Amino acid sequence: MRWTRLLAVTLLCLCASPAVRSQASSAGPNTGDGAYPNTADGLHSLISDIYQAAKEKNRGKETTLIQSLLIPENSTWFTDVYGPGFGASLAAAYQRLRPTLQDDMTAIFEADAERGWPIPSVARYTGPEAVNAPLDHFLNSMNQIVPLYEAASTGASRSIYLSLKPGVPGRPMGGDLDGYFIYDHGGFRFLPTSILLMLPRERPVRIQLDMNAMQSKIVTQVPVRIPPEAIQKHISGRVVVDVVLDTKGNVKESKILQGDPILGAAVMDAFKEFRFAPTTLDGDPVEVEFQMPFEFQIH
Repeated sequence: MRWTRLLAVTLLCLCASPAVRSQASSAGPNTGDGAYPNTADGLHSLISDIYQAAKEKNRGKETTLIQSLLIPENSTWFTDVYGPGFGASLAAAYQRLRPTLQDDMTAIFEADAERGWPIPSVARYTGPEAVNAPLDHFLNSMNQIVPLYEAASTGASRSIYLSLKPGVPGRPMGGDLDGYFIYDHGGFRFLPTSILLMLPRERPVRIQLDMNAMQSKIVTQVPVRIPPEAIQKHISGRVVVDVVLDTKGNVKESKILQGDPILGAAVMDAFKEFRFAPTTLDGDPVEVEFQMPFEFQIH
């Protein structure tokens, strides 16, 4: 068998404080819940235990630990982190890859153990502003940023070995796993880079719609109470409110663009109880900005 060494693209060479590399020792034989906490040290301990089990040819423990790196089939991590639109697509792609993932990871870990490949150091990333592409995009695309971990044996870049054995071209056979680790259901899981590369380049955050489109989305509408002062002063006219809804359809921001302040205050009080159906774009919930007019005729 011949080997060729492919140096992975250096994605993270300029990482700053959000990346913490660890050279912690193994956590020992305990593989129960809480044995590997959601930290760089925790992941380093898990990888150390896999290497040790592979060296000792403890196949039962090795298999258990590597299986634990698979994202559970009932996991909602993708949709929780990337939303129901993008997340569902990523989850489906992962499920298609899942049947061969355990064998690929096993081949890499066993080859590394046999060849004495060093136990990787671990980086934990939570700050998109301090990392390079595409990792910054992987983090920025999240609904709420959760840590991504990377294990690399040779500095900032991963090194991957591919088999040139006839019949299995391009099958990973050693080096660092080409992907990131996440924490889900109380344990570390491995997520191949190819899955995250499926994220669209830009994720819409807020779109603008007109009132005609939003009228059908009103779920709860509260009547605006005319202020006694407006009645006494015979104040009439038009009030226009600029509204921003969150991804759940609740009023996130609102301000008066036009109209008498007395009438405007009444509109703002009522608007606190307005509710709208969520708006989606390509299946993903987005914020919506629109302008809503109110007419007051007081005689």
